Amino acid sequence: MSLSPLTPESILLTVLYSTLLLWGMWVGVRQVYQGFFRPQDLLNPLFGNRQAIKIFTFHLAVVSLDLLVCGPLSLHFKSRLWYWGGRIALLSSSLPVASYFNRNPQSFGHFIGYWVRARNYFEISLHVVVAAMAVNWFHYYGLLYWLVAYRYLDVGPRRAMQKLYNTPEKKAARPWAPILNWLVIVTIYVLAAVAVYHQKIVFAAPPDAAMPDHVAALWEELLVIGINVGVALTAWNMMRKYTGPGPAEALIPAGAEP
Repeated sequence: MSLSPLTPESILLTVLYSTLLLWGMWVGVRQVYQGFFRPQDLLNPLFGNRQAIKIFTFHLAVVSLDLLVCGPLSLHFKSRLWYWGGRIALLSSSLPVASYFNRNPQSFGHFIGYWVRARNYFEISLHVVVAAMAVNWFHYYGLLYWLVAYRYLDVGPRRAMQKLYNTPEKKAARPWAPILNWLVIVTIYVLAAVAVYHQKIVFAAPPDAAMPDHVAALWEELLVIGINVGVALTAWNMMRKYTGPGPAEALIPAGAEP
């Protein structure tokens, strides 16, 4: 794997970046544990539903695999097929969570909630723009280690600071707390972009410009397509179990096979 230059500044920023990344992952794993075993402790009560927490767990697994495995490997080998294959899988697993369980205004207040939603629209749009442009591996590197990684980078601080105003009494006593929380997570968003742009994360770097792009074999194309179809079908089937067969079920003749 390519590495960024090793300097005192890059070491410090890498430690901070890694700490935030691991903190966010721990919060995600803890939420899965709470959803299955301690639903009364959940910040988002919707994940107390058994099927809902299964959907979130599947989403968390796909995000982690894209960020930690598929993305870095596709950069190392300069494979556009695997890079965008992983990102499409991430999007497929994200849509059910965003559509049914994204309750950021309820969980963190309207201020942060609408920021998160606006950020999601921006990030999807930026991915579309980069995909439509001429291939630039620095852009691909930036999307992975800034936007995809940020799904974990702000989670720990955001959850920790939310404790300052997680009851009506606390919020009345600290009306400034949601704004402070927003300032912290936006600062992380901006500084992460700056650090990635200047290649200050030691274990993250664009691929060698002299290395030729990987030419995918037919079996790779079929495998990526198959994985993405499998991820999409899994996400849709899990959502069908969560939402039920819908009103059209009444039109099915009695005794017909499901």
